[in-house]
Amino acid sequence: MRNFINISDIPKKELRLILDNAKSRKEKRSDLNKNEIDSDAPLDGKILVMIFEKLLSTRTRISFDLAVKQLGGKSLILNPDEIHYGSGNESIYDTGKIISLYADIVMLRSTHKNLVKFSKHLDIPIINGLTNLSHPCQIMSDIMTFEELKGPIANKKIAWLGDGNNIVYSLIEASVQFDFQLAIACPKKFQPNKKIVKWAKSKKAKILITKNPKEAVDQSDCVMTDKWIS
Repeated sequence: MRNFINISDIPKKELRLILDNAKSRKEKRSDLNKNEIDSDAPLDGKILVMIFEKLLSTRTRISFDLAVKQLGGKSLILNPDEIHYGSGNESIYDTGKIISLYADIVMLRSTHKNLVKFSKHLDIPIINGLTNLSHPCQIMSDIMTFEELKGPIANKKIAWLGDGNNIVYSLIEASVQFDFQLAIACPKKFQPNKKIVKWAKSKKAKILITKNPKEAVDQSDCVMTDKWIS
């Protein structure tokens, strides 16, 4: 059983296989309707449970719901307010064991602490749909989009302008796993998590952190940004 909580958890070769498989399926689906199932239906008979704990998202919900159906499976969305999920007379342990009996995989949007805690009580894989610490699925899709438009991302320079938030956390991990340069421009008090920067530098990542946006975007192949929460 394998979880997908952080990009750094998955070996480089497997991350590349995920992207290549996604590209191949997307190309083959060009002549299919959105509701048609892929011919090999790899998730036939499988059920994905999605839980959005106070972190709603139109794109994430539609993307996961449609994707699992295109792969031959089915989805079920559980509202935290309508299940126990660690409240009342049912613990997170109990909830995890019950969901493990009925479903085959879980996608959760929550705090990172809650997601990791919940994963320990599941007997099925869990996917990080977003936490306050990381957003691996978005970065994987961003890399796929970059490569569709600009070719292989290895040795390219990606610039990030904005807060050192959960997206940057996953972007830093991705820079190590996909071998690209990363320049981050943000105010000093909003710099990314020191632990993830230290980890990346231990992996000899090519990362620049600066307060100067012009320095970050200089000779970059792609410029990324997000909502400026600060």
